[in-house]
Amino acid sequence: MLKNLVLIGILAMSLMTFTYGQKNNVYAELGGAGYSRTLNYERMLSNNILVRMGYGSGKGASEDERPNKSKVRFMPLGAAYLMGSGDHKFELGGGMTMLQGALEMRGEYIESNATYFGGGYRYQMATGGLLFNLKAYYLTIGRFSSPWAGMSVGWTL
Repeated sequence: MLKNLVLIGILAMSLMTFTYGQKNNVYAELGGAGYSRTLNYERMLSNNILVRMGYGSGKGASEDERPNKSKVRFMPLGAAYLMGSGDHKFELGGGMTMLQGALEMRGEYIESNATYFGGGYRYQMATGGLLFNLKAYYLTIGRFSSPWAGMSVGWTL
Protein backbone atom coordinates (compact mmCIF):
# COMPACT_ATOMS: atom_id res chain seq x y z
CA MET A 1 0.00 0.00 0.00
CA LEU A 2 2.75 2.44 0.99
CA LYS A 3 4.62 1.66 -2.22
CA ASN A 4 1.57 2.53 -4.31
CA LEU A 5 1.03 5.80 -2.42
CA VAL A 6 4.66 6.85 -2.93
CA LEU A 7 4.51 6.01 -6.65
CA ILE A 8 1.22 7.89 -7.07
CA GLY A 9 2.71 10.88 -5.22
CA ILE A 10 5.79 10.89 -7.45
CA LEU A 11 3.64 10.68 -10.57
CA ALA A 12 1.28 13.44 -9.39
CA MET A 13 4.11 15.83 -8.50
CA SER A 14 5.80 15.14 -11.82
CA LEU A 15 2.65 15.81 -13.83
CA MET A 16 1.65 18.93 -11.83
CA THR A 17 5.01 20.59 -12.28
CA PHE A 18 5.87 19.43 -15.79
CA THR A 19 5.17 22.84 -17.29
CA TYR A 20 7.56 24.70 -14.96
CA GLY A 21 10.73 23.65 -16.78
CA GLN A 22 13.45 21.22 -15.80
CA LYS A 23 12.76 21.13 -12.09
CA ASN A 24 11.86 17.46 -11.63
CA ASN A 25 14.11 14.41 -11.73
CA VAL A 26 13.01 10.79 -11.65
CA TYR A 27 15.72 8.14 -11.38
CA ALA A 28 16.66 4.67 -10.19
CA GLU A 29 19.53 4.36 -7.74
CA LEU A 30 21.57 1.23 -7.15
CA GLY A 31 23.23 1.26 -3.73
CA GLY A 32 23.34 4.76 -2.32
CA ALA A 33 21.08 6.29 0.31
CA GLY A 34 18.42 3.60 -0.11
CA TYR A 35 20.88 0.83 0.85
CA SER A 36 20.01 -1.46 -2.08
CA ARG A 37 17.94 -0.10 -4.96
CA THR A 38 15.34 2.65 -4.98
CA LEU A 39 13.11 4.66 -7.30
CA ASN A 40 13.53 8.38 -6.50
CA TYR A 41 11.93 11.74 -7.20
CA GLU A 42 13.86 15.01 -6.87
CA ARG A 43 12.52 18.53 -6.94
CA MET A 44 14.90 21.36 -7.82
CA LEU A 45 14.09 24.24 -5.46
CA SER A 46 16.65 26.47 -7.20
CA ASN A 47 19.49 25.95 -9.67
CA ASN A 48 21.67 24.65 -6.83
CA ILE A 49 19.36 23.17 -4.17
CA LEU A 50 17.27 20.02 -4.48
CA VAL A 51 15.21 17.75 -2.23
CA ARG A 52 14.58 14.06 -2.78
CA MET A 53 12.35 11.21 -1.71
CA GLY A 54 12.45 7.61 -2.75
CA TYR A 55 11.18 4.09 -2.21
CA GLY A 56 12.81 0.69 -2.39
CA SER A 57 12.35 -2.75 -0.91
CA GLY A 58 14.38 -5.86 -0.43
CA LYS A 59 14.81 -9.00 1.60
CA GLY A 60 14.90 -8.37 5.31
CA ALA A 61 15.29 -10.50 8.42
CA SER A 62 13.40 -11.31 11.59
CA GLU A 63 14.54 -12.81 14.86
CA ASP A 64 11.72 -15.34 14.90
CA GLU A 65 11.99 -16.12 11.13
CA ARG A 66 8.34 -15.29 10.43
CA PRO A 67 7.75 -14.93 6.65
CA ASN A 68 5.62 -11.77 6.95
CA LYS A 69 8.54 -9.96 8.63
CA SER A 70 11.11 -10.89 5.97
CA LYS A 71 10.66 -7.79 3.80
CA VAL A 72 12.33 -4.46 4.41
CA ARG A 73 11.42 -1.10 2.86
CA PHE A 74 13.77 1.85 2.39
CA MET A 75 12.51 5.42 1.98
CA PRO A 76 15.36 7.93 1.55
CA LEU A 77 14.60 11.60 2.23
CA GLY A 78 17.23 14.27 1.79
CA ALA A 79 18.56 17.48 0.34
CA ALA A 80 21.62 18.35 -1.71
CA TYR A 81 23.58 21.33 -2.98
CA LEU A 82 24.95 21.38 -6.53
CA MET A 83 28.24 23.12 -7.33
CA GLY A 84 29.48 23.94 -10.80
CA SER A 85 27.97 25.18 -14.02
CA GLY A 86 26.69 23.58 -17.16
CA ASP A 87 25.73 19.91 -17.34
CA HIS A 88 28.58 18.59 -15.14
CA LYS A 89 28.28 19.29 -11.41
CA PHE A 90 29.48 18.20 -7.99
CA GLU A 91 26.70 17.22 -5.58
CA LEU A 92 26.98 17.37 -1.78
CA GLY A 93 24.07 16.34 0.44
CA GLY A 94 22.60 14.31 3.25
CA GLY A 95 19.45 13.11 4.88
CA MET A 96 17.84 10.06 6.40
CA THR A 97 16.53 6.76 5.14
CA MET A 98 13.42 5.55 6.90
CA LEU A 99 13.46 1.80 7.41
CA GLN A 100 10.37 -0.41 7.66
CA GLY A 101 11.27 -3.95 8.62
CA ALA A 102 14.53 -5.36 9.95
CA LEU A 103 18.03 -5.82 8.55
CA GLU A 104 20.44 -8.39 9.89
CA MET A 105 23.96 -6.99 10.31
CA ARG A 106 26.66 -9.08 11.98
CA GLY A 107 24.10 -11.16 13.84
CA GLU A 108 22.10 -8.17 15.10
CA TYR A 109 18.67 -7.11 13.89
CA ILE A 110 18.50 -3.41 13.02
CA GLU A 111 15.14 -1.64 12.82
CA SER A 112 16.23 1.99 13.20
CA ASN A 113 16.39 4.71 10.55
CA ALA A 114 19.66 5.47 8.80
CA THR A 115 21.37 8.81 8.29
CA TYR A 116 23.62 9.53 5.34
CA PHE A 117 26.00 12.12 3.98
CA GLY A 118 27.40 11.95 0.48
CA GLY A 119 28.90 13.65 -2.49
CA GLY A 120 29.95 12.94 -6.04
CA TYR A 121 29.67 13.58 -9.73
CA ARG A 122 26.37 14.53 -11.38
CA TYR A 123 25.58 14.87 -15.08
CA GLN A 124 22.26 16.58 -15.68
CA MET A 125 21.29 18.18 -18.97
CA ALA A 126 20.06 21.74 -18.39
CA THR A 127 17.47 21.39 -21.16
CA GLY A 128 16.02 18.14 -19.78
CA GLY A 129 16.93 14.58 -20.56
CA LEU A 130 19.52 12.21 -19.16
CA LEU A 131 20.50 12.30 -15.48
CA PHE A 132 23.53 10.33 -14.23
CA ASN A 133 25.10 10.25 -10.74
CA LEU A 134 28.09 8.55 -9.14
CA LYS A 135 28.26 9.21 -5.39
CA ALA A 136 30.13 8.12 -2.30
CA TYR A 137 28.14 7.98 0.94
CA TYR A 138 28.74 7.52 4.62
CA LEU A 139 25.80 5.63 6.17
CA THR A 140 24.96 5.22 9.84
CA ILE A 141 22.36 2.56 10.75
CA GLY A 142 21.84 1.89 14.45
CA ARG A 143 25.28 1.42 15.97
CA PHE A 144 26.81 0.48 12.60
CA SER A 145 28.35 2.93 10.14
CA SER A 146 30.19 2.44 6.89
CA PRO A 147 31.27 4.08 3.64
CA TRP A 148 28.95 3.23 0.76
CA ALA A 149 28.59 3.98 -2.94
CA GLY A 150 25.70 4.56 -5.30
CA MET A 151 24.95 5.02 -8.98
CA SER A 152 21.83 6.67 -10.40
CA VAL A 153 20.36 6.81 -13.89
CA GLY A 154 17.20 8.70 -14.73
CA TRP A 155 15.51 11.53 -16.52
CA THR A 156 15.08 15.27 -15.96
CA LEU A 157 11.58 16.56 -16.78
